Amino acid sequence: MSKGSGLLAKVQQLRAQVDSYEAGDVMGALDIQDSISDILEELSGKTGLERLASLIRHLLPLAQALSQSSLESQALTLLTELTEGLEQYVTGRLSGKAYGELIRKHEGELRRFTGRAPAPSGTRTETGTVSGAPPSPDHESVRTAQDESGTVQEEPQVEPPLEETYPEGYFSAIIEDTKLLEQFYTEAQEHLEEAQATLVELEYDATNKELLNTIFRNFHTIKGSSAFLGLKNIEETAHAVEDLLAIVRDGKLILNKDLIDLIFHGMELLKSLLDTMLANDYQKEAMIPSFRIINIYPYIRLFKKIKEQYGYKKIGEILAEEGKIQPEVLQEVLQIQQETDKKVGEILIEEKIAKPEDVVEALKKQNSLANRIKKSGIVKVSNEKLNTLIDIVGELVINQSMVKQELVNLQVSEATERSITQLESITTTIKNLVLSMGMVPIAEIFNKLRVVARNTAEDLGKSVYLELRGEETELDRNVIETIYEPLMHLIRNSIDHGIEHAEDRDRLGKNRLGRILLSAEHKGSGIEIVVQDDGKGIDTELVLKKAVEKGLVKRDEAGKLSQKDVYNLLFLPGFSTAEQVTNVSGRGVGLDVVKKNLDSIHGRVEVSSEVGKGTRFTIKLPLTLAIIEGFVTRVGDNKYVFPFSSIEEIKVIQQDELFRNDEESEAMIFHRGLHIPVLYAHRVFRETWQEPENRTMLSLLFSLDQSHYCVVVDELIGKQEIVVKSMSQTILQDCSFFSGGTIFGDGSIGFVVDMQGFLEALK
Repeated sequence: MSKGSGLLAKVQQLRAQVDSYEAGDVMGALDIQDSISDILEELSGKTGLERLASLIRHLLPLAQALSQSSLESQALTLLTELTEGLEQYVTGRLSGKAYGELIRKHEGELRRFTGRAPAPSGTRTETGTVSGAPPSPDHESVRTAQDESGTVQEEPQVEPPLEETYPEGYFSAIIEDTKLLEQFYTEAQEHLEEAQATLVELEYDATNKELLNTIFRNFHTIKGSSAFLGLKNIEETAHAVEDLLAIVRDGKLILNKDLIDLIFHGMELLKSLLDTMLANDYQKEAMIPSFRIINIYPYIRLFKKIKEQYGYKKIGEILAEEGKIQPEVLQEVLQIQQETDKKVGEILIEEKIAKPEDVVEALKKQNSLANRIKKSGIVKVSNEKLNTLIDIVGELVINQSMVKQELVNLQVSEATERSITQLESITTTIKNLVLSMGMVPIAEIFNKLRVVARNTAEDLGKSVYLELRGEETELDRNVIETIYEPLMHLIRNSIDHGIEHAEDRDRLGKNRLGRILLSAEHKGSGIEIVVQDDGKGIDTELVLKKAVEKGLVKRDEAGKLSQKDVYNLLFLPGFSTAEQVTNVSGRGVGLDVVKKNLDSIHGRVEVSSEVGKGTRFTIKLPLTLAIIEGFVTRVGDNKYVFPFSSIEEIKVIQQDELFRNDEESEAMIFHRGLHIPVLYAHRVFRETWQEPENRTMLSLLFSLDQSHYCVVVDELIGKQEIVVKSMSQTILQDCSFFSGGTIFGDGSIGFVVDMQGFLEALK
């Protein structure tokens, strides 16, 4: 079901969030709501999955009810059961009809949250599908629909259209006095520098009111000055930070590390806006297009969300929400309070409107809201222990498979079968939980890259805005540690070799402010990270010229290289197009580090570019290095596992389908409008090839780097979750087409194939 989309990954993420939710965790409730919305978006427009989407919509009110103390417990119980059922359905362990019945079983309770019952699941529609239940998980039909939407993709555009975020006339009030704007720039920079230094101190002394007031005044001054000059985007950003600091100052929110990181993010955003003014020489007409590139609204929405969820509630509001007093009575009490110096609680008790114990309970809840720190119950565990735990869980998965395989050959009772099924479910839950423990948001390194981009741009005298998307995307901790250096080199490369100087961009008719997009998102069973700039693109002629000069390519062969081959030259050790050595480039260390680090975690990088428009680096990574979805095959006497995410379909090839353009070329087939090369796995794996008796061959159709391949194998065993075991470096050196090994349920061993290495070995 996860094939071709991130549905399975998103459902498992939702399940992990629900399992780890703790009472009163408002931000956790918001994360759950966001995950449900992501799943609904994933299902949107998918043929045959409309009914599933309609059922999942019933989970949204449950997630929203988590923020209401009177409904939280019941909502969490229901949410836990229904998300568990959803995961079982998506993984094929629960039929569509059974999941529909699970929803129906709780329709009375769901009515309390949604205000209406879900559609009944007992009647048949004209098409024969059970109304109110998702269709049975017909994996073939799902695969076809997903292939149509996800596999055949056009070449990504180098510069996607930017979202229009600002209304008409938003920047019209900016004054045209360059001297005043320049003076504001200088003063605002000073305020930000003071605020940054003070915030670092405040991180170690979070209760220091004097430090907090200093930062508050800095942002208040920036807000007031920018409003006077008509710089509405700077005013709104500074106002958002100021509002948050006001809540902290009033004791309604505790200043923790996450909040400090968010305020630092606000400072970086303000610095980018100020740098835009400098880059455009404080000229209003030049500044406005650059301002439109920098979208402040995701940041402001995040601040507002935190304010709303962590807002300080008054005694009367709490009692009214719980139905202890009527809203109109509360208004009368507030009127009395204005005429006296008494507190609302005192008036409620004196007038016998509320019971003393209710007021005391409301006071406790008020204090809880005022002093709440996000309680995540975090226990720090060393990487070594976590990796050991993941290895042990891998062994557990293998042993559970072995036990199941042994019992398949025996006549066992229904009770034993149920126990085995339950064991399998428990093992899967433990595996998912342990793997999620090793997952961390990529924001951890994205935030560091903001500083890298800023420092590099300053060193090179360029104006660059780094836009981040998908910071909440989670990756294996070991992958995160390895990916930082490649991303750092790609960012520096984009600024140095891609983004032009402001004067050159002006002459070319581009915005003086260069833009780099850094994004991460789930794609299939992996993660896709994009580094994309709107610079000058890659000059393939210059790359070839440098490659010939360095002896990396023979002069007579240079003209035969494809565009993709030319781009691959950039990743060779020691290669650089820089004319002179600087602190940033020209030393031969850069993109080769990217490829080396990505190879170590079974990732790969693709390049697309258009001269004058920009360059796009796309990094594709596995979610985790421990357990992957694989398709098991037999070639010769051994089992080989191919990554399931790359497989498009399985095809039986008849001998008469094969053809060659000439005697020396490789065999090909014509399939779905494409000429696809036929690759024989036994040649790479050095296995004995036996000519099939019935003139038919089994094959897997792959898609990799926008190219298609047909790989012939001897036997197809099926899709399995594979626990990847590390192999000796000596073996991997001789067989670069393997990324690891595995042990199957019957005790036999297999080899996990690295498709990039597999193709290189054939060449």
